[in-house]
Amino acid sequence: MTFVGVPGRDTIPAMQDFVDEHGLQDVTQAADLDGVVWSALGIPGQPAWAFVDGQTGVTTVEFGELGAERLEAAVRALAAG
Repeated sequence: MTFVGVPGRDTIPAMQDFVDEHGLQDVTQAADLDGVVWSALGIPGQPAWAFVDGQTGVTTVEFGELGAERLEAAVRALAAG
C-alpha cells in the first residue's frame, strides 16, 4: 500500500511548511499546482482523503478530519479489497 500526499492551492513553500509542521517528510508528496488532481477527484478543499484501489481503480473520497479509527477502517477496507 502506498500513501501519497497531494497538496494544492498554495505555494510550494507553504506546502513544504505544512509537510514539516505535520511530520509528513516520509510520505511522498505530489504537488497539484494546477488543481487537476483535486478537480478529477471532486475535492473542493482540505482536508480530504482519496483511497484508490490499485487493482480496480475504484476511488473513494472522504472529506474532513478522519481521525485514527476512521483512517484505519478505510485502510483495512481497501486492503481487504
